[in-house]
Amino acid sequence: MKNEQEIELKFRLYEKEFSKIKEKISKIAKFVKNISHKDQYISPPHKDFLKPKYPYEWLRIGERGGKTILNYKHFYPEEVEVHTHCDELEFEGDAEQLRKLFSALNFKTNIIIEKQRETYNYDDEFEIAFDKVKKLGHFIEIEALKHAENVEKTREKLFEFAKFLGIDIENSDNRGYPYLMMKLRKMIK
Repeated sequence: MKNEQEIELKFRLYEKEFSKIKEKISKIAKFVKNISHKDQYISPPHKDFLKPKYPYEWLRIGERGGKTILNYKHFYPEEVEVHTHCDELEFEGDAEQLRKLFSALNFKTNIIIEKQRETYNYDDEFEIAFDKVKKLGHFIEIEALKHAENVEKTREKLFEFAKFLGIDIENSDNRGYPYLMMKLRKMIK
């Protein structure tokens, strides 16, 4: 089980920019893996995670190259457009058994996200993920592997690294893939 605070930044990129930054990272960071992800986002019957204007909780069944991860994220601050960090709980399980369990408990599927992710490690300080998300496009996600004394200082380090890579930090995505996909499909306003 993984239980930790996650602090990361995500940026939507044009394909050319995506390729250029990936080329730079491949020269300065260690390649970790390239893997397909299929994430099924679900909500319990007693609590609609999509009800708030800015959803701040997600529960997903994630399939990653033969592994299945049940993941819950609670974002802070709650009910605001820009989240700074989240608490994260993860458990490894069996995809089919988890689906049966949540179906029996009347959980509903909100959205399914499919992506191809290539991951790099930069000096054990940052994990850099290059995502090609079906129907959404190209993204880079930078996660702090080492946290500074507080969330704000850690986010400052993340933004500095993003600038170093040549990323326009104004293109930061603060909502995440499920929100973007549901907005694209007009499931939320």
